[in-house]
Amino acid sequence: MRKNLDRFMNQPNTKIVILTLTNTCNLSCVYCYEHNKENTAMDLNMALQIVDHEMTVDDGSDFVCIYYFGGEPFLAFDTIRKIHSYLKDNKWQKGWFGFATTNGTLVHGEIAEWLHENQDSMEVYLSLDGSRKMHNANRCNSYDQIDIGFFQKEYPFAKMTVTERTLPDLAEGVISLHETGFQVSANLGYGIPWEKNSPEILAGQLAVLIDYYMEHPDLKPATLLDQAILDLNPYAENPKRFCGVGPLMKSYDKDGRCYPCHAFAPLCIGKEKAEAASRMDFSCPLQKADLDEKCRECPISGNCPTCYGINFALYDNVYHVANDHCRMMKTLFLANAQFKYRQYAAGYLALDKDDELKLLRNIKACQRLAE
Repeated sequence: MRKNLDRFMNQPNTKIVILTLTNTCNLSCVYCYEHNKENTAMDLNMALQIVDHEMTVDDGSDFVCIYYFGGEPFLAFDTIRKIHSYLKDNKWQKGWFGFATTNGTLVHGEIAEWLHENQDSMEVYLSLDGSRKMHNANRCNSYDQIDIGFFQKEYPFAKMTVTERTLPDLAEGVISLHETGFQVSANLGYGIPWEKNSPEILAGQLAVLIDYYMEHPDLKPATLLDQAILDLNPYAENPKRFCGVGPLMKSYDKDGRCYPCHAFAPLCIGKEKAEAASRMDFSCPLQKADLDEKCRECPISGNCPTCYGINFALYDNVYHVANDHCRMMKTLFLANAQFKYRQYAAGYLALDKDDELKLLRNIKACQRLAE
């Protein structure tokens, strides 16, 4: 299961280093935000120099998540294998772990065998968008190219993206993944348009999922219904940033240039905007005045899922949230608040008195989203 993401990535002294090893992909998915793909790759020696630097630099980190990225990263499998061997063959003062997200179509034979052998130092997340019908609608009819059985057994974590095409089947898709043995990270696609009636459809699909999870309390809910209601701070003067971008996130493109994250790199937003993004400073506290006016007094500000890189690409403003996305997020958090209350009322949540009061306060705050 997704043990290592929670164990390492969300710790205060953990640094995320993203290596974009290839700008190439063998699919063309409908929601892909990498608009500048080309047949280029990172040189191995450059990758090893970056690893050396990030594993030894005194920057306050004591653990490094090495994220093998693309394009489709396993198009650069030989480079991944050599970087990983280099990491394993040296003694470092910092801990480390390898990660990759893949479309799964290349994970057969030698690659599957290598991943099996490196489970102690590697985590892989499969982009799998629900049922066969849903996945094929989003991801180039690629479902039958994936060895689902391998991922079920070795890396049973599915990263599911929901689009306008698949929204009406959202609950069916999540349930089918659970019943196939996967833990599910599900998110609404970023930077894609939503229809006027999409929030209503989303509410209906989440209601079905809530009933399902209430009947299966031992299942870890998909991330769409696992938003951190308890962690909301609706009255904060300085909202936290939803995105993990900051001093302990580095993203290197195939030329070795460093950006705040992969969504700010030329592969995604083009060279001109990427140059501007490379100078952005995310180390200072976020001010309410930086946000859209509609976000400044919103109770979910700071916890509302968004992508700063995609925002910058579309609107030249990291913190701008499109109105249709805003409506979807309000629907999402209203459903999460309802779900948390049902779990609380059923005795499924182990809370001390302070957390109980905080949860009820935040659920009440979320009710403002319906206004």
